[in-house]
Amino acid sequence: MSIRVESNAPADLDLENIHALDQLSQRLNASYIALEDQVSDLTQELERVRAARSKELIERERLALRLSALIDSLPGGVLVLDPDHTVILANPQAVELLEAPLLNQNFLRVIEQKAKDISADGKQLNLTSGRLIALSNEVSDHYGDQVVLLTDITDAQQKYQENRRAQKLSAMGETIARLAHQIRTPLSAALLYLGQLKTPILTDARQRASLEKAAQRLKHMEQVINQSLNFVQDHAPAAQDFSLFELLDALRTSVLPIIEQQKGAFSLDMPAQDILIKGDQESLLSALVSVAENALDIAMPANLQVTARITPKGLEIVMTDQGPGFDEAIIDQVFDAFFTTRSDGTGLGLALAATIASNHDGQMRAENLPQGGACVTLSLPNTRLTWQQNTQRMQTIECYTGVAV
Repeated sequence: MSIRVESNAPADLDLENIHALDQLSQRLNASYIALEDQVSDLTQELERVRAARSKELIERERLALRLSALIDSLPGGVLVLDPDHTVILANPQAVELLEAPLLNQNFLRVIEQKAKDISADGKQLNLTSGRLIALSNEVSDHYGDQVVLLTDITDAQQKYQENRRAQKLSAMGETIARLAHQIRTPLSAALLYLGQLKTPILTDARQRASLEKAAQRLKHMEQVINQSLNFVQDHAPAAQDFSLFELLDALRTSVLPIIEQQKGAFSLDMPAQDILIKGDQESLLSALVSVAENALDIAMPANLQVTARITPKGLEIVMTDQGPGFDEAIIDQVFDAFFTTRSDGTGLGLALAATIASNHDGQMRAENLPQGGACVTLSLPNTRLTWQQNTQRMQTIECYTGVAV
């Protein structure tokens, strides 16, 4: 008898493999479908981003065109300079104003060729064409480029000069009227004293006294006339460099006779190093002497201290006295023409000083000191100053009744 044994292992194994492959195939199919969905989503997102980017680029292009059109239509010139001052953008107005090709040109060289002169602060250009150009610039923090704006102010300057002339004519008319009033009194007094000389019994002493008084009145008239003329002229200062030390020495020489006559004291405090001032030395000296004389006419005792000091903004020349100071009610008027509180005053000394300071881009300032006395300060900007090299002097000079110690 024979026995037959059969095994199902291989068949079962094939079924399991088929089942596993089927499951793997399903997972792969599901992954593929999911991947297709992701690709589709990413494609849609990319299309949206691309559309948004395209729209943004179109908007930027439109904005750039609008800005370009706006810059081209501006009444003034617009330039963009790279860090080497090369022009990388220029609108038509800039080209028209400077009358030169600008793109890829060095702006500084163009200015050298086209400008007759440049203001001290570099903000105004007087071109060879006769135009007056205002210049302003701003540096970009991101790229180091400069945006330069050019404005033609020729017409505005002409109108300003015309208005200034009209104001001067008006001021001249007022000055003449006030001048006639100012000289009437000393003229009448001089004629009165001269008339006394006709008296036959007048003694020599009385004749000398009458002549002296008449001469004083005539000298006062001369002072009024000269100050009035200087105030009305208001000419631009000469563009010359002169020494601060020389100016202060001239001031000391001018006021020492008054100090000696009144038995007063004079103190001069100067910087250790000299500087050059661009302007008219005689005009500035006249302004300082006017302030000093005004102080010495009022202050008792006749002590005057002059201090010259350098500040971050420029030069200050401060004159202080030990008098009663300014009346607070009228301190804002002390630099007005023909304003005076003295019966023999012309009201033009301080006004002329303020005008001279203004002509030098500076100003006069009046104030009272806490400890008593008046203080008048002449301020000049840095644009008027140049440092002198190797020029030093004693910082403080004191003079008592004309004697320096």
